Amino acid sequence: MKTSSLGTIYGIMALLLSWVCLSCSNDDNGTSSHQAAIVSYKVAVVMPADQQDRWSRTVNWALENVRKAQQGLDTIVDIKVEWKDENSSDLNDYLKRVGTDESYVAVVGPLSSSKARQAVAACNSYAKTLILPAISSAELQRICAAKSNVWNLVQSDITQCEILLTQAKLAELKSVSLLTTNDDYGRSYSDWVAYLASEMGLKVDFISIYNNDEELRAYMRQELEQKRNYNRALLFAPSRAEDALVFDREYADMKGDKYYIDFPTVFCSDVVSSSSLATQLKNLYYEGVSPTANPMSGFVTSYQARYGEEPMVGEPQLFDAMLMLAYALVGKQEGETLNEALLRITAGREQWRGSWLPQDMSTAMASLRKGGNPDLEGVLGDWTFDEVTRTNILNTIYSHWILVGGQFKTMEYLSNDGNLHTISTQQAWNWKQQNLQVFDYAAKDYDYPQLNDRWAVVISTSDSWTNYRHEADALAMYQLLKRHGYDDDHIILLMEDFIANDPNNPNPGVVRVRPDGDNLYKDVQVDYYLKNTSLDKFKRVMLGEVSDETPTVIGSSANSNVLVFWCGHGNQNRLAWGSKGLVTGDQVRDIVQQMNEQQKYRKLFFVMDACYSGSIGEACEGIPGLLMMTAANAHETSKADVFDYNLNIWLSNGFTRAFQETIDKNTDINLRELYYELARHTTGSHATVYNAALYGNMYRQTMAEWLE
Repeated sequence: MKTSSLGTIYGIMALLLSWVCLSCSNDDNGTSSHQAAIVSYKVAVVMPADQQDRWSRTVNWALENVRKAQQGLDTIVDIKVEWKDENSSDLNDYLKRVGTDESYVAVVGPLSSSKARQAVAACNSYAKTLILPAISSAELQRICAAKSNVWNLVQSDITQCEILLTQAKLAELKSVSLLTTNDDYGRSYSDWVAYLASEMGLKVDFISIYNNDEELRAYMRQELEQKRNYNRALLFAPSRAEDALVFDREYADMKGDKYYIDFPTVFCSDVVSSSSLATQLKNLYYEGVSPTANPMSGFVTSYQARYGEEPMVGEPQLFDAMLMLAYALVGKQEGETLNEALLRITAGREQWRGSWLPQDMSTAMASLRKGGNPDLEGVLGDWTFDEVTRTNILNTIYSHWILVGGQFKTMEYLSNDGNLHTISTQQAWNWKQQNLQVFDYAAKDYDYPQLNDRWAVVISTSDSWTNYRHEADALAMYQLLKRHGYDDDHIILLMEDFIANDPNNPNPGVVRVRPDGDNLYKDVQVDYYLKNTSLDKFKRVMLGEVSDETPTVIGSSANSNVLVFWCGHGNQNRLAWGSKGLVTGDQVRDIVQQMNEQQKYRKLFFVMDACYSGSIGEACEGIPGLLMMTAANAHETSKADVFDYNLNIWLSNGFTRAFQETIDKNTDINLRELYYELARHTTGSHATVYNAALYGNMYRQTMAEWLE
C-alpha cells in the first residue's frame, strides 16, 4: 500500500474520531465505567459585539449545565457556538449563508427587531430553526406566528406596554404620553398604547414618534413648552440604547428652565435596562420593566452570586434557548426535524419536578432519550407556548427596576394575570365587554322621508403594493354590495386599481382578502382612479354635480340612503389621499354638511377603516341623519389581521373583515348588535360609533334598509 493511501486512511479515521469521540467517566472507585459518542452541532449566535462578553458567559454557563446533565448517556450532544456581530455590514449575507448551510442546526438572536427581520427571511426559506431570545415586536411576532421554525421567548411588547401603563395607573397618574421610535420595536407601542390606556381609564395626551436624534430633542423642547399638569406619565420606548443617552443629556441641558420640574414621570421599556447605560444615565429618575427569569427558578440569585450583578435583558432567554436546543437535540427521534422535536418537547406534559440545574436536567435528558415527554422548564419557568401559533411564549416575567448608583435594581416582579393576553391571541372579551359604548334603549327615532333608492361609495386611498389590504378590502365591499342589491349604476368605486396586475402579484388578475378566498377582481367597474381624482372632484361626485370631469355621480335625493365605505391610512384628523395627498376631518365634514344642506341623503352611513379614524368621526358629529362607525378611536391605530405568507403581505384589516362578515351573514342585524360584534372581534383598537343621537335608536335601526 502506498504511503499516500495510508495518509488518506489515517485522515479519514481522524475525521471520524472528531465526530465520534470515546470519553471515559469514572465511577466512585475511579475505574472507567462508560464510553459515550459525542455528536457536535453548530449554532450561530447573533448579537451586538459590545454585549458579547455578557452573552458568552451566559451561553457557556448553560452549555456547562448541558454537558454535566448528559453524564451517563450513550451519546453526548455537544453544541458549538459561532458568534456573529449583528451590527456587521455583512450580516445579511452571513444569515443567508447560515440559512442554507446544513452544518448549522439553528440560529439564536439577533437582539434588534430590524436585524431579526433579516434573520426570519433567511431562516424561513429553508425552515432553519430560529430562536429569538428578546424580540418583542408585536408586528414581527404576528408575521411569524404560523412559522414553526421561529421561536419567541418573550411575549410581545403589547404586554410590556400594558404593564408600564399599569404602573402609571397604580401611581395614580391621570394621563399618559408616548415617546417611541418609528420602527418595528416602536410600532408595538404606538399601535397599542392608546387602546390599552383607554381600557385602563388613562387619558392619552399625545403620541410622539421620532426618526432621529434631532426629532427626539425636539420632543423634549416641546414637552417643556406644553406646561401640562404634573400628574402625568411618559412612556419612553427607544429601540436603541443610544437614544436614552440623547434623552438624558437633553434633559440635563434643560434643567435651568424653571419649568423642568413639570416633566412627567418617566417609565422606560426594556431597551433602557442596558449595562452600557447604567453609569451614563444621571440626570433623571429612571424606572421601567424588562423581561427576566422566573424569580422562583433561582436563576437571578445564582447569576448575582456568580457575576456580582443582575442579568440584563435577553440573558435569561438566551440561557433557555440553549437548554431548549440541547433538550430537542438529545430527544430528537429518527426522521424528526429539529423544529418538530422542539414542538414535541415543549408540549411535553409528563410529570417532572425538575429545574435548570444539571442534576435535575439529567433526569429529563434520560427520559427524552427513551422517548419520554417530561414537562420541561428552564429559568423562564414553564415553557408554555401559544396553543395556535405554538412558538410564542405566554408566561413572561418582568423585572420592575429602578436605576440607582449606576446599577439596575429590581423592586418587584410583574406579569399579566393570564386572562388578559394581548399578544398572539384574541383580546379578552370579558375585559372589553366592560368598555362597550352604551346606547339609550329608549332613544327616539326620527321621522325620515320614504326610502326610494340606495347609493354606495367605496373608496380605497392607498396606491402602493405594501398597502394591498386597503384595495382588497374595498373590492370585497364592492362585491358584497353587488350581492345585496346594488348595481354598478348605484355604486361609485374610487381606487388606484393597481394590485390585481402589480408586478409583485404572482397571480395576475387575482385579488383576495383570505389566502383561500374567492377572486374579488371579477366584473369590476372602476369609476374614478385615485391618481386622477382631486378632493374637489370627489366632492362634486358626492354632491351629484355632473360634468365632463365627473360623468358618474351619486344621483341621490332626500329619499336616498347613502353608504360610504372608506379604507386607507390616517393620522390625527387627517386621512391619506394616495401617497402624497391629505384630507382633513374638516374637509370630510364640509362634504357631508353640504350633502345634508342640499338634501342629498335621507340617511348617511359612513364606515371608515383607518388609523385614528375616530378623529374624523369627532369632526363630523352634529350633522343630522349621519352615523359613523370607525375602526379606531381618535388616538388609536387600526390593525391588519389576515396575512398571506406566500405573498408576504397583509390581505385585510381586522375591523373591515369583521364588518363585512357580520353584515353579509345577517342583513337584519340591528346597529347596536352590529357595533357589539365589531367591538368584540376587532383586535387592538376600539370600534367606535359617532353621532348616534342624531341618527336614531341603535336597537331599532337595522342593516335591512341598506342591504337586501
